[in-house]
Amino acid sequence: MAYLVYHVNKKTGVTYVYEATAVWNKEKKQARNQQVCIGKLDPKTGDFIPSKRLDPKQAAAKDPTVTATTMIVGPSMVLNKITAELKLDKVLRASFPEVYQQILCMAYYITARGGPLCYCKAWSKSHNQPFGKELASQRISEVLRTLETDGQKTFFKKWGHQVLENDYLCYDITSVSSYGKQNEYLKYGYNRDGESMKQLNLALLFGQRSQLPVYYDRLPGNISDVSTLFYCMIKVYKITEKIN
Repeated sequence: MAYLVYHVNKKTGVTYVYEATAVWNKEKKQARNQQVCIGKLDPKTGDFIPSKRLDPKQAAAKDPTVTATTMIVGPSMVLNKITAELKLDKVLRASFPEVYQQILCMAYYITARGGPLCYCKAWSKSHNQPFGKELASQRISEVLRTLETDGQKTFFKKWGHQVLENDYLCYDITSVSSYGKQNEYLKYGYNRDGESMKQLNLALLFGQRSQLPVYYDRLPGNISDVSTLFYCMIKVYKITEKIN
């Protein structure tokens, strides 16, 4: 059965449309996908532009806007189950009620495919995901701008309570060296890699049993481990205090 796959050229940003067909490789005894490029999408309108090697009848038959398409559902079947078991969707809905589906769509893309979010548009169009429709790059930028500090604090608190129902918190810290000059967190401090560079510290709280991240924060690179531990203990108290 043939289905459509969308690939974005990282250099040009052009989205190409491929017709994929599952075939059986007798030698390797494995299922393989054969993909043939049938055209691309207009960068302004999103309309399908058929390949020049297709005759008019073939081009009309393969146009994604007028033919039935197949949605890839494999990743969402796994991720939907994990999301429901962790109750992550409920926590996100309570923290970001207007955009939680778009946030989950981006999280699904990063988990299943990885790479910059600018390529999430083509992925969201060909995959089953919580948002249910194409997530354009402009919309992604708009959503990211809405993730204000208050919403993040609400998420961390509710997520912390969710994880701590059957778990304990562990603390860890790491440092990241950088040549950057505009980041106010970059300071000279104890460099674990022995590099004579400025660094920033990343503190993380995670569940001992579940290994799920609960809270993270960035700290100046010149703060000692003892100070960061004290800082994180305060954060733990705020996360675990009773929610009104």
